[in-house]
Amino acid sequence: MLKNQISMLFYLIFVLYSCLGFVSLFLNKKERLNQVFFWLCMSYGIWSFAFAISNSLSDLQEVLIWRRIAALGWGSAFSLMLHFILVLTEKQKLLATPKTYVALYLPAVITILVFALIPDLANAQYNLIQTPSGWGNIPINNGWDMFYNLYYLSFSLMTLVVLLKWYRTSSDRQKQQQAFWLMLAFSVGLALGTVSEMLANNILAFKIPSIAPIIILIPMLAFAYDIRKYQLMVPVTAAKKVKLSEILSHDAHLTLFRATAIIFVVISILNLGHFFLQPTVLWPVFLVSTANLALGLSIYSLPYSGLAIAQQDQILTVMMAVAIPLALFKPMGNLANTVWAVPLIFMMITIIFKRQKMLVLLAAVTLISGMIIWLWKPDQWAHIGPADYLARLFICVVAIHLAGYTNRIYIARLKENDRQIGFQKMISQVSTHFVSVSACNFDEKIRALLKTSGEFTNSDRVYVGQFIEETGEFFCLGEWLADETLLKVQKSGNIQSLGFSWFINKLLQNELVYVASRDELPVAAKLEKDAMKKDGIQSLILIPIQSREKIIGFLAFDQITKDKSWRMDDPELLRVLANILADAIGKIENEKEIHNRAYYDNLTGLPNRMLFHQRLEKSIAVAKAGGDSLGVIFVDLDGFKEVNDTMGHDWGDHLLSHIGRRLSDRLRHCDFMARFGGDEFLILVSQLNHQSELVAVANQLMSVFHQPVSLGEQEFHITGSGGIAIFPEDGETVQELIKHADLAMYDAKKNGKGQVVFCSEKMKRDIREKMILTNSLHRALEKQEFFLEYQPIMDAQGLEMQGCEALLRWAHPDLGVVSPAVFIPLAEQNGLMAAIGEWVLLRACADNKFWQDRGFKPLPVSVNLSMDQFCSDLPNRVISYLQQTGLEPRFLELEITETIAMEDSSEVIEILQQLKDYGVRVSIDDFGTEFSSLSRLKDLPVDGIKIDGSFIWGIGTNSKDESIISVMIHLAKKLGLQVVAEGVETEAQLKFLLKKGCDAVQGYYYGRPAAPDALKWDK
Repeated sequence: MLKNQISMLFYLIFVLYSCLGFVSLFLNKKERLNQVFFWLCMSYGIWSFAFAISNSLSDLQEVLIWRRIAALGWGSAFSLMLHFILVLTEKQKLLATPKTYVALYLPAVITILVFALIPDLANAQYNLIQTPSGWGNIPINNGWDMFYNLYYLSFSLMTLVVLLKWYRTSSDRQKQQQAFWLMLAFSVGLALGTVSEMLANNILAFKIPSIAPIIILIPMLAFAYDIRKYQLMVPVTAAKKVKLSEILSHDAHLTLFRATAIIFVVISILNLGHFFLQPTVLWPVFLVSTANLALGLSIYSLPYSGLAIAQQDQILTVMMAVAIPLALFKPMGNLANTVWAVPLIFMMITIIFKRQKMLVLLAAVTLISGMIIWLWKPDQWAHIGPADYLARLFICVVAIHLAGYTNRIYIARLKENDRQIGFQKMISQVSTHFVSVSACNFDEKIRALLKTSGEFTNSDRVYVGQFIEETGEFFCLGEWLADETLLKVQKSGNIQSLGFSWFINKLLQNELVYVASRDELPVAAKLEKDAMKKDGIQSLILIPIQSREKIIGFLAFDQITKDKSWRMDDPELLRVLANILADAIGKIENEKEIHNRAYYDNLTGLPNRMLFHQRLEKSIAVAKAGGDSLGVIFVDLDGFKEVNDTMGHDWGDHLLSHIGRRLSDRLRHCDFMARFGGDEFLILVSQLNHQSELVAVANQLMSVFHQPVSLGEQEFHITGSGGIAIFPEDGETVQELIKHADLAMYDAKKNGKGQVVFCSEKMKRDIREKMILTNSLHRALEKQEFFLEYQPIMDAQGLEMQGCEALLRWAHPDLGVVSPAVFIPLAEQNGLMAAIGEWVLLRACADNKFWQDRGFKPLPVSVNLSMDQFCSDLPNRVISYLQQTGLEPRFLELEITETIAMEDSSEVIEILQQLKDYGVRVSIDDFGTEFSSLSRLKDLPVDGIKIDGSFIWGIGTNSKDESIISVMIHLAKKLGLQVVAEGVETEAQLKFLLKKGCDAVQGYYYGRPAAPDALKWDK
């Protein structure tokens, strides 16, 4: 019958809509576009299914019930269609308000209420007529019909307008093509649907059934075409990772579920063939087919449900267990000799899943169902007919397909196991190889890793790229090519200039980029797609390399040759290689950091003293072998302390860095420079043919001080002093060359600064003597090498001896008597002056007491105090020495320097006052040579001053010296201080001093220093 054939067509369309809806939804069930399209397909599916049932019925009331059910579909279809088009054309702003959804779905709700849910009102809206091809409807043209027509036409026209606007405004050629075909298909469907549903039965002499669900196929097929061609609903992100079973991989598990679902869908369709072979009432056939379809769609949905793999398998087992009695009980007499094989197919499926409980459950259900049938109908004649042959052929096809699929699964799994074993071996080999990675062999290790992994993955090109976050630079650490004729990657460049923003953004988010085919790249990756096409790359894998919580680079695998496949089932496994690389790069960076800290200065970034020593040592070896010369320049900044004191240490550091860069920029390519420490720099000048070249290099370096340095808003004119030592003349070892260059630098500072001085033999001789003296000084006191000489102090008026001054002398066992001007500064530098001064004080007191005991006239002895001796404990020590020797305090005079006297401290006055109170005399030695303060002088508890000999020697030759002497004597007299003139050597000097009122004189004119037993005066 024609109407039943049309009903079957409706049912097939229902199956098509259902499958299309479920497939599109699970492409990406989180996307709004997929969700709306699913419900659109479901509305058309309900419409088609209800028409399939109603069109085969004969009772009007039953038809009305199914027509009202159909209204649930066509009543919401036009709202869902417009909603889908708005989402497709990206009208997010419009869809962001609740009012839009009210306007979209209110007409649909009213239509469903009027035409479906309110029985009396709904029944009144249909004017059904029965035709040879099925039931049709003649519009009654009441108010609700007009409302529906307005809803249907207005929403359809709005859909066309949105598509037209999308076509005109879109700049994307692909989107324009989508809009055109959808607009064309929807226009055709709208025109045919309007004619068939609204006009045909009013105009034509014969009546036709409602065929709108068939006509709607036109735009729906256009949607399906766009989904296929333009990948409208393909998920952007990778599928969720699940724990794999022992046999089935994730993809194989998904494929098996889909195949099982397809089998049930095919059974639902083939069940309709039963009607052609054995005509019967059609709607029960539809219900059985629908049950199979529901099972198929449910099985298809399971992998996307979010359930664990084990739970999905359990649900599938229950569904197959339900299907077994349905398959066995339903035919009974019909197909009974054929469908018994269906449970065997289900049990074969359990072999693939490797789940024993599945097999046990299905076997139990099969046996129980068979026993029930046996008890119910123990005797049954089998009739072999066309249906049996078709069923057998179908079961054979399914069994063959299942056997072939099972075979492929096991072979694939064996290959996968081999690949996993090979992968583990590769990882083990690479890991072992990288245990000994260092900066020296890093490149070699990288090449080995790239070669091994490239050959394993069947790649044409493998390379490692590294990002420099601070500068935005990219460079290639290493590359391996399967064929040397292939194009090599760019070695370095700026990250942004590469033009692969889509790839880079994915990598920086620590996402693996897997492009199975460049044609699958989204629109956002157009630049990447064009670049892959230009370079001939068919497929690629990019794996981010993460170290210390940031992405530092990537590992790339390219396939350039066509018809080539990866040997990796899961690219995520390659992250292990990226982790190995990250560890290796981190280790190298740590080595570099340790090396930099060990051999480079943190402040200036220049090599440090240790690295300079190593470089100089190597250069000396080369120079010795070749008979060449080299030079070492020691540069020290002049006045750097003043900059630190004025501007602070931060600006001082800035100055050092700036000067370091200036000096480094003036070097030749073969020279080497280091920061020695503080404000000192060392420069190694090699490859010298003549000393003049060294002079030129030194002048070039010193020219950096001609320009001022800006610190903040101030300019500083900094100078530097340099010393030069030459190999081999000034030394053949690292220590000797640096020492002599340093010696020459100090000589440059001593002679005016801002200059460069070559080391000389005199400098080396002086330093040797200084070293000998310094070493001997430490044992001189212990070896009793010091002795005292005394120079008389004479009364200037009566020419009588008033006392004497103790002068320290050193009798060196090898060098003889050493001048105090030489060894006293050395003693002060080495911290020996305090101990020596204590010995002098004690010895002078003892000698004076010895003279008095021998009957000599008691006279005071003068002893010089060093800065190291002058402390709060000085009075106690002086008293102790006087008591030890028995010398009266009035016969001891202590001479202090102007530096001590002028120190702005109340402690100085307190110490001097204690000495005065005890009876010890105090005078200021070498008066006038330093920074005397008159206001300070008047407060000091001193007894006299000693005018330095440098002024006395100017008498008769320098009027200024004479004027200064006159003023000092006059001032001392006014302050009540005794005046002693040192260094008197001539009669003219004595006469001038007598004239000016000087109290006493000391010098060669009256006597040279003499030993204690040689000093004579009246008894």
